[in-house]
Amino acid sequence: MESYLQKVLRYKVPQESPLPACKKSLDEEETKYSLKTESITFNESVINDFHDSLTDSISEGTESNFIQKVPVLSCAPNRHNRSDMTQAFFTAVKQNSYEACKTMLEKFTNGEPLIDINYILADNEAALHIAAREGFLKVCEAIMDYADSPQINIRNENMQTPLHLSCENGHLKIAQLLARSGADLNSIDKNGNTPLHLASRAGHGIIVSWLLSRGPNILIKNNIGKTAEEVSDEIISTLYHKYLKRTITLPGPSISECLKSEAKRVRINDLVEEKSKGQISYEDFIGISQLGKGSFGEVYLVSKQDSGLLYAMKVLRKEKVIAQNLIRYALTERNVLSYIRHPFIVSLNFAFQTSDKLFLVLDYCPGGDLASHLLLEKKFTEQRAKIYLCEILLALEELHRRDIIFRDLKPDNIVLDKEGHALLTDFGLSKEGVYDNSAAKSFCGSVAYLAPEMINRNGHGKAVDWYLLGVLFYEMVIGVPPYFSSNKDELINNIQRGKLKIPASLSVEAKELIKDLLQRDPCRRLGAMKDAQEIKQHVFFKGVNWDMVYRRELKPPIPIIQPVPNTRISSDRLYGDAMSNESTRIKGWTFIADDLII
Repeated sequence: MESYLQKVLRYKVPQESPLPACKKSLDEEETKYSLKTESITFNESVINDFHDSLTDSISEGTESNFIQKVPVLSCAPNRHNRSDMTQAFFTAVKQNSYEACKTMLEKFTNGEPLIDINYILADNEAALHIAAREGFLKVCEAIMDYADSPQINIRNENMQTPLHLSCENGHLKIAQLLARSGADLNSIDKNGNTPLHLASRAGHGIIVSWLLSRGPNILIKNNIGKTAEEVSDEIISTLYHKYLKRTITLPGPSISECLKSEAKRVRINDLVEEKSKGQISYEDFIGISQLGKGSFGEVYLVSKQDSGLLYAMKVLRKEKVIAQNLIRYALTERNVLSYIRHPFIVSLNFAFQTSDKLFLVLDYCPGGDLASHLLLEKKFTEQRAKIYLCEILLALEELHRRDIIFRDLKPDNIVLDKEGHALLTDFGLSKEGVYDNSAAKSFCGSVAYLAPEMINRNGHGKAVDWYLLGVLFYEMVIGVPPYFSSNKDELINNIQRGKLKIPASLSVEAKELIKDLLQRDPCRRLGAMKDAQEIKQHVFFKGVNWDMVYRRELKPPIPIIQPVPNTRISSDRLYGDAMSNESTRIKGWTFIADDLII
């Protein structure tokens, strides 16, 4: 006899009456998007979460100046009466039936999915909880790929997310899938345990090592006052010791208090500073001119005393950074840049501090940022834009390889070196008024570079960078970001459901690339499956020799380099109080790049 589940799978959604075929104009293309996207009304407190600042900067799983994670909207679970289809779906999940789950998730009626993927069973579990706990990787993938807006951080009755369950039960690949999709590594269950607590307590060393590599907050204590390390056995504990030897950690909530007295200082576990490799201080640099200014610091053009080489020096004022609890983000920028060396990512050369300031000495790119070039030239040719795209694509590929999402890709954060090559950077602090919420133009410019999943706050993964690559390409060849409006509410609505207008003058290949990258559904977006490799194979990049790109053999236009001004900045202005003060010293901040150690 045919089972109920088999009957459900045979069920066909009634087809609506076909509409007459309509011909789209060449200058108006509409991207595909979720059929259940709802409008969001933003109040000022929500709007404030979107500006470009270090406060939003974290990596996918690590807090970093490369990544900015938008807080996920908390939604009340749906506990309506279960339909027959929902019952059948949960049966398929429990039976680990990928095909059955996929088939049901693809069914829509009247524009609505037949399966409410966030439905909570009587035992307070969603489908993703079950699949993550039981280790059903393919079912989890089906939910990620085909479900309508799954809540990655949905909670069960114990306030545990699917990531909690996968880590507790030793399912590494599922944990990695959830993290790529935007799962919160630091989420806390009703007992105060993070996923790292549960993996450590269960003795899953591989998962603990992987979680540590993504930079979670290891200082979180559960309800009985224990950190993840303290609930682990001796073998697992050695993983923490190895982690602490190479990483600087700070607790998020009370940075300012931690730096006021030794009794409240952060645990760094006797980290040995890299300063031991060599010596570097403010006395090694001469300030020439100011490149930019922000609310928490400035960026200066400096030269090194002994070599005369030019650098861009980012200066952060400890007093203001501490007041806003931003030290952990500055530390993550220092950590990430200290080990990444790539031809299209700005390198960190030195880091040091005085009693009241932090300093990052970065590559100086005299060609300016892409935003200034677009302001002057309005837009670029397809060929020129293609060169920049190729170089930035390789930079993003390197970050993704290290499980880092940039998430702040826009013309302001791409600088040109003296040969015109494009490099990723983040000078968020160097823009005047970047923290001023009343600056409507600045705010809208920021929102224009938000992917739909970031606005909807359903969690986001690496695919968000590919959407932003599409926004960047669009602006480079058209002159303005897609969906742009000076009205922020209209702009947000346009990003969610507006029509994408593409000039007929663009090549067919360029139009296809824009549409594929600006796909609203991150699971169907170009790059969602095979990351950068998938984008490299797009017809727009046909004929590109990627080894030549990496070797910087493409020939972008050489920018006009302004002469170095014959000016000097006083040491007092640049360095402030240069005296050492142990009460405000950040251990492990000092850094000298390996190739610069004498």
